[in-house]
Amino acid sequence: MTYNTKCKSKILAFLIGFAMSFALLPSIAYASPIAMAADSSTTIDSLAIGFKKANVGDKLISALDFADEGTKMLKVADGANYTAELKSIWGDGQKKRLWQNGYTPLPWSNVENVTIEPNLAYAFRVQFAPKAGYKINHDDELLRNKMKVIGAEAGKGKDIEIGYSASYNSSTTAVEFDFYLARGMTYRGYTISIAPILNEVVTGKIGTPYTDTGYWLAGAPGPYTYSAKYAPVGMELQGSNVFDKSECYYRLKATNSMMNGMMYVTATASDGQTCDIPVLIYGITGGHDHKWADYGKIDYEYHGYTKCTDPDCPGICYQLDIGSLWGKHDFSEGCNVKCKKCGDVGNPDAKHNFSSYEVDRTDKSCHIRKCTCGEYEKDSKGNIIQEKHHGGKATCLSGAICEDCEYEYMPKIDHAYHFKAFSNNDGTYTHLAFCDHCGKEDVSLRHSPAGGTATCQKRARCTFEYEGSICDCEYGDYLPHVFVDDVCTNCSSGKVIKDVEIAIPEYRRGMSYKPLFSPTVTKGNIIPMSIYYHGASLGRDANHYLCNGADADTVYITNNSVMRYAFMQQTNCEFPSDLNELNVTLNRGKLLNKKINPSNGSLLLYVLLPLDDVVTSVNLEFSIPIAGQPVDTLKVVEKNGLEITLGEIGPIIDGGFYENVPCEVPVTVKAPKGMIFPAIPPYDLKNWLLDYTFTNAKMMSIEPELNTELTEVKFYLQTERAIECPHVNVTRKEPGKLATCTEAGIKDKYVCSDCGKEFSDPSCTVLWDDSEKVVPAKGHDYNTEYTQDNEKHYHECKNCDAKKDEAAHDFTTLTPEVAATCTTKGVKAYYYCSICDAYADEKKNIVSKDDLDLPIDSNAHQYGGWVDEVDPTATEFGVMGHKDCVHCGKHFDANNQEITDLRIAKLGTHKVTVNGETQFHPEGEKVTITADDPKEGKVFKGWKDKNGNIVTTDKSYTFTVTEELSFTAIYEDAPKGDDDIPSTPEKKGLPGGAIAGIVVGSVAVLGLGGFSIYWFAIAKKSFGDLAASIKSLFKKKK
Repeated sequence: MTYNTKCKSKILAFLIGFAMSFALLPSIAYASPIAMAADSSTTIDSLAIGFKKANVGDKLISALDFADEGTKMLKVADGANYTAELKSIWGDGQKKRLWQNGYTPLPWSNVENVTIEPNLAYAFRVQFAPKAGYKINHDDELLRNKMKVIGAEAGKGKDIEIGYSASYNSSTTAVEFDFYLARGMTYRGYTISIAPILNEVVTGKIGTPYTDTGYWLAGAPGPYTYSAKYAPVGMELQGSNVFDKSECYYRLKATNSMMNGMMYVTATASDGQTCDIPVLIYGITGGHDHKWADYGKIDYEYHGYTKCTDPDCPGICYQLDIGSLWGKHDFSEGCNVKCKKCGDVGNPDAKHNFSSYEVDRTDKSCHIRKCTCGEYEKDSKGNIIQEKHHGGKATCLSGAICEDCEYEYMPKIDHAYHFKAFSNNDGTYTHLAFCDHCGKEDVSLRHSPAGGTATCQKRARCTFEYEGSICDCEYGDYLPHVFVDDVCTNCSSGKVIKDVEIAIPEYRRGMSYKPLFSPTVTKGNIIPMSIYYHGASLGRDANHYLCNGADADTVYITNNSVMRYAFMQQTNCEFPSDLNELNVTLNRGKLLNKKINPSNGSLLLYVLLPLDDVVTSVNLEFSIPIAGQPVDTLKVVEKNGLEITLGEIGPIIDGGFYENVPCEVPVTVKAPKGMIFPAIPPYDLKNWLLDYTFTNAKMMSIEPELNTELTEVKFYLQTERAIECPHVNVTRKEPGKLATCTEAGIKDKYVCSDCGKEFSDPSCTVLWDDSEKVVPAKGHDYNTEYTQDNEKHYHECKNCDAKKDEAAHDFTTLTPEVAATCTTKGVKAYYYCSICDAYADEKKNIVSKDDLDLPIDSNAHQYGGWVDEVDPTATEFGVMGHKDCVHCGKHFDANNQEITDLRIAKLGTHKVTVNGETQFHPEGEKVTITADDPKEGKVFKGWKDKNGNIVTTDKSYTFTVTEELSFTAIYEDAPKGDDDIPSTPEKKGLPGGAIAGIVVGSVAVLGLGGFSIYWFAIAKKSFGDLAASIKSLFKKKK
């Protein structure tokens, strides 16, 4: 029986415990099912961004894979719940900002033409922003490790390197990351500084407290090793590579007196590439001072003292130790063999600069080459190398000049002649001989044309000869054709010239016009006249001179132009009386016109020489404006597809066209990319080499000058009249007379030419009335203030020349000049008239009071004594060396440049200014700033950075310190009116009573269950024991 009771107790305890656990399930279920689902499904912890592969020589922006270049949105993974917006681009690591989104002084054009250079890092800052209903994880390390790059390979020394996050917006959860592109190893950080302490060990890390050394290396893969160059005596380096972190630590125990100087830590990548990390070593005094000796070469690049004679010398650092006179060799220009101070540096790879020549004194038929350092060029045996003179040409003016040493090594020669034909003004010609070199004529060689045979197709050529030079000038005339039935029996040509073919020389932009003055007749009995009868012109009538035969070799083709060619008919041939019967064929160019010159009967051909990149036609078609319709109903189309822009259209009444009134429409026509318009002949549009057609409009005028590049032309066109009469065409029918101070006037009379009504005003608002046409005399109206000239003052009538109260100025005392300072204006010397308040300069010329002001001279500072610079340390700010102006109190450096903040940041920190208050934070530190609650009537707008951009609208903003920063909290007036009061958001979740009930019930169940387990399972008691215990509690004590 006892056994059964105990067993029942244990079973009961187990059932009560199970019931207690089951009772907790509702409270767990109600805990926050919505929040749990949101945390797991809306938090973004993996980001991806698009970049492209780009190499040295490519445009920098070719590495960016845009989803929308206009908004600078980059591509992200398909279906991503976030966007990626490009915010900034830097060159040289992050030392030079090239572009910033929304910042006008750094426009996108700054980066459009940037070319990727080797061993230079470029930085892209990208903001990832979640879409509505999502948030981005704040774990920077997680995001960086899971970051993916689409379209390129990510990693050290690869296409794109992933940096750390630059900022995180706790409200929107938007996060900014930096990405780096480098082709070739480079250091993208800032100069590191080390402050030695004499005979004490100073330790630290090359880098920042929050990043490893390798983070600042780009363009090459790790792990990295480190070595020192120009290291001070006592410097030790130790490298460490653990996983993807690479550190370089230093330990320095300085012993020598040193000046400020640079040490370089050379980082070597796993692929063998190297780059130098600059480290500034601050100077110290009081250490070992060398006893220098043996000034000379240190290495192939530097010289200085090379030894210390002190036997206790701890070692030498030429670059830093005081008194070493370490410096670069002083080579002659282009030569790196001999230093002017220490002689031959012994560099086997050095080269002389043998850029000058001398005539060899031992053999004047040769010259020798000399270096800028004085050495002559020698062969392997040490003999000076001789070169024979060459180049140049002997003429009658001088002998041949060597093109290298400019020595005349050949004597002059005799004249060489060519022949020209000259008219004798009597129908005959004389041939003259001119020297090819000096241009002088040898009069003894003048001769009359002789020899050769002419035909009806060719003229005779002179056969005169002198020392092998044949005259060969054409002379005489063609033989007459022998016409039978108007056909030549010798050459079969017709008497009347009907067909001609002319070969125009090939031409292109940039060449001179000279070849174009020599056309060739390939068919037809016409003869080109002398080049002096041809001409090039800017206009289609050939009257706008560009050049003729005399200067054609100095004028160059830059645009469309017209050649006017002159031809004569052969002997007894004739031009047709109607030139329409003359067919002219050209191999190139376009025939514009042909006519007969009445003065000599020659044929004039006007040939357009078009260029492929010049617009030749504009065709604008207008719709007819409708009265009362807005201007945007006017349709203008350029039929050739050229781009057009309409200017301000007028006149417009109440926003619409005025009935029966034409409108003027400025139309700018833009040439296609790579093309230009023909130049406009001055004051002669009808001969412009542009064909223009306007439908339903006529040209009023054109801009007198095209834009400089000739890429646009602006027409002013008048439309057809708008189609109903509110007195548009009004003229002045009878001119009136203006009333004066002493005489009455008469109003103008206007008439509307459309309706015939007369008005007293041009706006046609007052009908004409003869009884009211007289305008009474005004009477004098004197100004209350004086009018002054250099000698006197007076009161002047506002409407005429009448004066009163005229008197001379009281200029008796000259007030001396007061010079301007940096804070106050100065005043020129002046006279003052107390009667009319007039001021005059030293010459008693009237000036305004403002004219006497000498402007504040911002440079007219008066400086106090110099205050020496105090170097910063890791714990104390430095103070810049400066001097103060006694007037304005501003601070200035030694070059008189203003310093606004004297403090020098502690080592490893940057200045951060928030609402005008400056603080300094370590490199890489995350800082959170919170705006004050707005005052009554104001609302918080956002935080504005130093560039004027709102970086966030949240009161709290967290950012990473990587440079000097500035933020200002911006407030604005709160909206007014009941409509602007936001409604109370609907509360979601369980009511407070339900939550309290769940909590109390859970506690009760836990208590009851715990007691049952103890009473029945552990204490092994029964329900009877429990009842007896409860009764005893209420039993009265006796």
